[in-house]
Amino acid sequence: MLARIVLIGLVATGAGCGKPSSSAPPTPEPLPQAAADEAELTAALGELTQVVRRFAAEQRRAPKTLDELVAQGYLSRVPEPPAGKKFAINKKLEVYLAGP
Repeated sequence: MLARIVLIGLVATGAGCGKPSSSAPPTPEPLPQAAADEAELTAALGELTQVVRRFAAEQRRAPKTLDELVAQGYLSRVPEPPAGKKFAINKKLEVYLAGP
């Protein structure tokens, strides 16, 4: 009896194994606008942080503002922060959003 239960369990577990189906993977759902905006903002903050760190490595000092990165040719322009926020640089040379 125990052998039969073990055999049924093995067959049931193995039923899902094997080749993947030939059907195409489901199309991902589009992100809601808020999530897309959040992902875009996170990417922008990461890119700005990289530019700040490159400036600091090459100039051997941290930039005072992001506008200094534009003046020195590291950025073509400072992106527009979300309403009511501004970009700031912390002591770890990370760009973050600060209140007004």
